[in-house]
Amino acid sequence: MGGMQAMESVMLEVDHVQQRHTWDCGLACIMMVLPLQVRAEFSDALYSICQEEGFDKSTWSIDLAYLLQRFGVKHRYLTITLGVDLGFSSERFYDHVLHKDTQRVLDRFQEAEQRGVVVEQGAASIPDLLSHLRQYGPIILLTNAHLLACLRCARAVPHLRSCLPCSPPYQGHYVLLVGYDTVKGHVYYRNPSFKSRICSITFGKLDVARRSYGTDEDIIFIYTSTGNSSSSSNSSGSCNG
Repeated sequence: MGGMQAMESVMLEVDHVQQRHTWDCGLACIMMVLPLQVRAEFSDALYSICQEEGFDKSTWSIDLAYLLQRFGVKHRYLTITLGVDLGFSSERFYDHVLHKDTQRVLDRFQEAEQRGVVVEQGAASIPDLLSHLRQYGPIILLTNAHLLACLRCARAVPHLRSCLPCSPPYQGHYVLLVGYDTVKGHVYYRNPSFKSRICSITFGKLDVARRSYGTDEDIIFIYTSTGNSSSSSNSSGSCNG
């Protein structure tokens, strides 16, 4: 991992925001990275802004990127699919929204560059994620909640298999990555489905959850620093959450 030895653990200071409904986990992640005043304004006008942006209660990663641009947050949206994978129609999670969202989402991708929304096609590795957390800021990550196995949640509530229990094979869920520990091999994240908690997952299990079919491996890198993040580090490898 290159220069990772100099900083074995990182934990970014981020105010937790809990989602209000079943559909706004991505919006809660957006709020976590906004300045306090802007966050309050977004929260107060949440429903009207959703209508203005055109997604109402059906948010895609491209919608989150447009919101970040709207609020002046530097970002980079990375995805393996520039548009909509129509194969998602076989997933119950997507079946009811594809028919109404496909054209809107395609239009947003097509207009992204002229709107100043940074979108790139590609994939990222775990070292890529850790490097960004170390140097620049948090990461909004789309996962399959059914595979999001938090080590801390499992210890607290042994019967809880994931951070957001669900019955379908795929359940899209956004989380905010805020840190890592290379000695333990863990990534730390804030899960908007909880009131306030820092969750922990192994590198391997995070890869499974974020690469699950349905996610398009969507990643939104947030740039709160120009380099050498001011986040706290601990050379002993311990990381308190």
